[in-house]
Amino acid sequence: MKSIDQCSVLVVDDDEIARLMLIAMLSEICHCEAAGSAEEAFKHLASSPIDLILLDINMPGTSGLEFCEQIRANHNFVKIPVIFITSSVERNVQEACWLAGGSDFVKKPVVGSTLKQRVANQLKSRVVSESAYHAGFDDPLTGMKTEHYLFNEVGDVLNYCLHSSQPFSLLLVKVSGIDEINKHQGFLRGNQAIQSVARVIEGLLDVPLRRCCRIRGATFAISLPNMDESQGLKFVDEVSQALSKYLFSKGTMLPLNIRFKSAIVTSDEANPETSLVKLLDQCRTALAANKAGKYLIPDRS
Repeated sequence: MKSIDQCSVLVVDDDEIARLMLIAMLSEICHCEAAGSAEEAFKHLASSPIDLILLDINMPGTSGLEFCEQIRANHNFVKIPVIFITSSVERNVQEACWLAGGSDFVKKPVVGSTLKQRVANQLKSRVVSESAYHAGFDDPLTGMKTEHYLFNEVGDVLNYCLHSSQPFSLLLVKVSGIDEINKHQGFLRGNQAIQSVARVIEGLLDVPLRRCCRIRGATFAISLPNMDESQGLKFVDEVSQALSKYLFSKGTMLPLNIRFKSAIVTSDEANPETSLVKLLDQCRTALAANKAGKYLIPDRS
């Protein structure tokens, strides 16, 4: 679990002097970055991890309230706490802050001790919740993500694709033959085979937001946002060819009788009610219908 002084706060204010004063107040407890507008702030969010946003409510162009609403509509930033800096704490202003998605607010003129305490409280809550939330996300055998991660994080990506009318495909890959390795060569060799498959698949995930999760034994779920059915089928071929190439390579950890099964489904962009559970069930049904799978063959090209 990281400490408060390892957290990053993005200070967003169009007044340079105000930005510098806020950063000076917080420099004792955390790292700060600065942005003079909502547009500049989005660039910071896209390029570096931010744990909290300190946001002036009144800015030219995109206001603080509008910027906060945009953050809450973006699945990548929706969980970042936002503290508003406001010159008024009248009821209508407070309600506007809460409705926009604010986590707290500080009244101008800003008192340094109050600001530090409120920022520290938000950061502590975020660190604790992030630590608890991510517990169980990493598979100790392969270093891949787990089924817990699949349903929590990848589910958010699916929802984003659905609401922005973008395709989303889910691929299940099952490698059969691991049980035979465990039985005849021991679990150590079986685990090495699973690790080898994981490395091969991960080598193909070179696009942001594509994730591979080990969900059971030697079964892997691969999320493919912005990929339609035809693109997904091409990716299936890439996976099959990569596993085949590794199978017949020097130093392989896979037996020659290994079998490979896959199933891919694509979300219905016209149906925003599509869920990750439904897609996964469809994939599992398709896998079960393919009793034998296919043997991997060497690439002769």
